[in-house]
Amino acid sequence: MTEKPTKPLKGGRPQYRPTIKERVTVEQMKFCGESDNIIARALGIDADTMRKHFAEELENGYANRRRELVGYLFEAASQKNVAAIKKLEEMGRVASSVEAAKDRETRSTKEEKLGKKDQRQATANSVSGKFAVPTPPKLVVHNK
Repeated sequence: MTEKPTKPLKGGRPQYRPTIKERVTVEQMKFCGESDNIIARALGIDADTMRKHFAEELENGYANRRRELVGYLFEAASQKNVAAIKKLEEMGRVASSVEAAKDRETRSTKEEKLGKKDQRQATANSVSGKFAVPTPPKLVVHNK
């Protein structure tokens, strides 16, 4: 009688499988600014396990929840909710002022255009090769 070979038993814990509720929890906590360690502790798992299984939620959780809230604001504003209208107007002003500040910053950090004399001097200083100014000799000084 021949015996059937048995499969070796897998040892250890079964692989972690996140639920939809846990995915929503990670997004919500990330939106509120919680650290990865705090979120993992709330789920009862290791931080590395959380980073492995919830990479999408950790990376895009803030943006997803922000999009959802802005959608709610626009929906409420379309139904003539004055508080929502004021909040959207405020958010628009803040966003436009931030953009204006970034534009001013990029304009101020651009290099100023050099005049003719400055361009010639810079070109003369950057000459290399056969026509470059020779380096001065190194002096050996013994101060004893």
